Amino acid sequence: MKPSGLFLILSLLFFPVSNASAGGPGKRELPARRHELFAGTAMPGRYNISGYVYDGASFDAFSIPGIYRSSKYYEKEFTTGAWSLGYTYRFTKVLAIQASVFYEAGWVQNYDRTTRLQAGRSLDSYLTAMTSFKVYWYNRPIVRMYSYLGLGLAYNHKLCDPAGEPGHGTKMDSAVMSYQLTPLGIQIGRRFFGFAEIGGGNYCSGFAVGAGYCF
Repeated sequence: MKPSGLFLILSLLFFPVSNASAGGPGKRELPARRHELFAGTAMPGRYNISGYVYDGASFDAFSIPGIYRSSKYYEKEFTTGAWSLGYTYRFTKVLAIQASVFYEAGWVQNYDRTTRLQAGRSLDSYLTAMTSFKVYWYNRPIVRMYSYLGLGLAYNHKLCDPAGEPGHGTKMDSAVMSYQLTPLGIQIGRRFFGFAEIGGGNYCSGFAVGAGYCF
C-alpha cells in the first residue's frame, strides 16, 4: 500500500470530522444523543491514598499512652470504596456539562487484644455534589474520548470514638470544597456504553470505571 493511502486510512480512524464537513462554516454540530446517565466506581479514592489519616484513629506510638494502647488494642481498617452517579448534557458534539454525586466512607475499628471485642471506632464519610465542564475532543459512533474539570461541595461526617472509651467520642459535620480533574476518559458503545477514566481529585486519584446509557 502506498504511504498516501495508509495516511488517509489513519486519518479517517483517528481524527474527528470537522464542523465544516458536517454542515458548513458557522453551523453548530449537535450530537445524535444529547443526554447521558452513568454510574461508576473509582480506585483509589480518598481513603486508599498513602498517608491518609483518620482524625484520632491512629495510635501515637511515641507517647506513653500510645504505647499502652498499642499493646492493649489492635485496629482494622475498612472502606466502602468510591461510587458515583451522574448526568451529562451535551450542548454540542464537543461541549457538555455534567452533574455528579459521589459517596465514600472509611473507618477504623479498634479491638481489645484479650477479649477480641470492639473497643472503639473512627469514621470519616463524604457525600459530594459536583458540577463539571466536559470536552469531547474525539467523537466516533462507538468510541468517544473526553476531559473534564469539576468543582463541588462535600458533606463530611466524622466520628472519633477512642479505643477503650466507647461512647465518649466526638462527632463533627462540615462542608468541604472538592474538585476533580480528569484529563483522559474514554467511552465505548452506542446507547449503552462502558467508560474508563484516569484523573486526580477528591473522587478519584487513579482510575475510574463504569457504565452508562445515552439518549
